[in-house]
Amino acid sequence: MRKIPTPTEPTTLLPHLLATLGGMKRTRVKELLRAGLVHVDDESITQHDHPLRPGQRIEIRDHRAIAARSLSFPVLFEDATLIAINKPCGLLTIATATERTKTAYSILNHALAATRERVFVVHRLDRFTSGVLLFAKTEEAKERIMGNWEAAEKMYHALVEGTPRPEVRTLVHHLREDERLIVHAMDSPVRNSQRASLTYRVKQSGRTHSLLEIDLDTGRKNQIRAQLAAIGHPIAGDAKYGARTNPIGRMALHASQLSIPHPITKQRIQFEAPLPEGFRARMDFAG
Repeated sequence: MRKIPTPTEPTTLLPHLLATLGGMKRTRVKELLRAGLVHVDDESITQHDHPLRPGQRIEIRDHRAIAARSLSFPVLFEDATLIAINKPCGLLTIATATERTKTAYSILNHALAATRERVFVVHRLDRFTSGVLLFAKTEEAKERIMGNWEAAEKMYHALVEGTPRPEVRTLVHHLREDERLIVHAMDSPVRNSQRASLTYRVKQSGRTHSLLEIDLDTGRKNQIRAQLAAIGHPIAGDAKYGARTNPIGRMALHASQLSIPHPITKQRIQFEAPLPEGFRARMDFAG
């Protein structure tokens, strides 16, 4: 963290930074602002013309507030506006009525408490789905990402029972959730249903199970689980959606990649979570 001399009279942020940063180039100062590294009274500011008052505290902060800390899961990426983690199977994204603290959201906010920063939920993964989970570090970044979520590209891997045919296929269904909170995938729309689309590719097939790579076109609740079950190839370990086997001791669904336009720089950025080893090692499990 670098402390900047406080202004002695009213001014705006960019001229003050240029005057106090010892000859730093204007383009570099603008980069610091765009990246959200400049904080005024503990708030990340990106506007060049942000007004300053005498006595305000101005700092340039290291964007890696969390990466160096000891957490129960890997941090895949961190800058001043985003944090991407590899969420483990079994960890909630956010709190439920029965669990308030053992969530990715609360763990990250606790880690950020010392720097007076926080995270904002951008999207969610099911409790028993592992992989890339993205949070924003400012409310502005959250709103920009969610407002442009159709530009996100999402890839999953799933270990399923049997081998789907054909080996490459786009599935289009209409989803509706019942009173038991089970999502049903139907061929035709019904009242209150939502259209869902994904494309799968069989990457490896064994005697009892196959490894699929899945591009998610829409982001519906339990979409992958319901659509694969509807074609007779439920995800291994997903008894709720009809699986009869559990070769790796968990629901075998993993969010492998997420790509979005960065909310500040607008450049596309991709986050990747390695495929859990068991997905390949246990494909021929017969139990």
